[in-house]
Amino acid sequence: MLLMKKKSTFRILTTTDIHGHVLPINYADNREIDYGMSHASTIIKKMRNKNTVVIDLGDILQGSPLMYFHQLNRNKYSNPVADVMNHIGYDYFIPGNHDFNYGLDYLLDFTNNLQAKTLCGNIYKNDDTLLFKKAYDIVKLNNGPKIAIIGLTTQYIPNWENPAYIKDLVFINAYESLKEYIKTIKEEADLIVVAYHGGFERDIHTKQPYIIDTGENLGSQMIENIPEIDVFISAHQHRKIAEVIENKIIVQSGSRAEMVGKIDIEFTFDNKWTVNNKKAELLLSKDYLPDKKTYCVVKDIEEQCQIFLDQVIGNVIYDNLEVKDMFKARLNKHPIVTFINKVQFEYSKAMISATSLPNEVTGFSKNITVRNVLSTYIYANTLTVLEINGKILKEILEKNSEYFICENNQIKINEKYQYPKVQHYNYDMYEGIDYTINIDKDFGSRIEELKYQNKEILPDQKFTLVVNNYRASGGGDFLEFKDLKIVRQIPFDITELIIDYIIKHKNIETKPLNNIKIVSENC
Repeated sequence: MLLMKKKSTFRILTTTDIHGHVLPINYADNREIDYGMSHASTIIKKMRNKNTVVIDLGDILQGSPLMYFHQLNRNKYSNPVADVMNHIGYDYFIPGNHDFNYGLDYLLDFTNNLQAKTLCGNIYKNDDTLLFKKAYDIVKLNNGPKIAIIGLTTQYIPNWENPAYIKDLVFINAYESLKEYIKTIKEEADLIVVAYHGGFERDIHTKQPYIIDTGENLGSQMIENIPEIDVFISAHQHRKIAEVIENKIIVQSGSRAEMVGKIDIEFTFDNKWTVNNKKAELLLSKDYLPDKKTYCVVKDIEEQCQIFLDQVIGNVIYDNLEVKDMFKARLNKHPIVTFINKVQFEYSKAMISATSLPNEVTGFSKNITVRNVLSTYIYANTLTVLEINGKILKEILEKNSEYFICENNQIKINEKYQYPKVQHYNYDMYEGIDYTINIDKDFGSRIEELKYQNKEILPDQKFTLVVNNYRASGGGDFLEFKDLKIVRQIPFDITELIIDYIIKHKNIETKPLNNIKIVSENC
């Protein structure tokens, strides 16, 4: 009589880059949406079994008006994301870069109130101890295999974050850290799961590079060079991936809880536990009803947030600050861009100002509310004033000009701003100068008629330039900014400055300013 081989199964449910989307509400107009943590809660409750772990890979604290309101009132209300994560029953949390945006104290207060374990093996305090205490955890299934779960975070955070928020922290190369942890645990674990808040620097199929390899994303290096990895869960790029490649499960579950990644592993035992079947899929939130209990969990703060958002703080004179077409808003520099630059000029006193638009914005209605502002400037940025000369300014503008291309006699957006990650926010629009972008020219020679106060800008001519702290630290691969002299920093959230400006001026009068010309004879 043949003995049946012993079997065991293991399931991972994973979310990432939720960016504060707790309830299925679009705060721009309060219409219902079909994603968010309440939808993910339904999926997780339905799919969880006794051998399941639930992991979130970070970037969860910043990105929604609800979380902006909470960080302003953190002493009055418990953190709604922590409350909902505890309600859902997450097992592990991996911090992301945006989770530092409201300061380290805010992040640590969040993780201290989580029932989930926080795993991160490459961020240290200055005393050489891990910031989050645990780099990995070993899950022992009942009468079954041992699973190692290792948490890592992109080490590129110092290139973006307000230095005061990460003072005395050391960010170690995630790939090198992972190799050391693998050496430690590979004999102890039957399955190795890597949960990395970072993405891929090369195409996962062709292995060809498609972004500049700055160290921001090291996923390709990890999966290509560390054979012991069985499951690789990634984040940061907001991509939708669920595949088995070269015997490794590769998953990245989008953003905003639009989906939940589901990974299933089947083991058999024959002197040792081995994997004999594995699969991964993405479960779409729109296919599930929201968990109504999440509303109860955040009811008090949600009601007060809505009152806060509906405050009228000013009026638009020309009715021209609503954004209805994002492509045209960048192609023709929408007046809302001029308005944001106007705010930056007032608080910085710089000679030149640059800002971008997030991927999607609403602009301002006739009666400007706090909701309008938070739906237009969604990032937790501050302002930095830099000293720049004409030569470097032109180099930066040349790189910036790559956003538009001429294709099939039409002006279109360069694919690199849309894949592997949508990043329209990396196209900046400048004021205080006039310039022409000739998209018929090759990259690197597109900027023409670059002038300041109607005079041609000279290579050694010096200016002060105000940008957000993300850009000032080289964010968006604008590494030229990193070496510029910092003249001053304005340590206030730009959203707060915009609200303050509107309350102060009340009647907002913004005329179109056509200082950027985009020309082509072929389009």
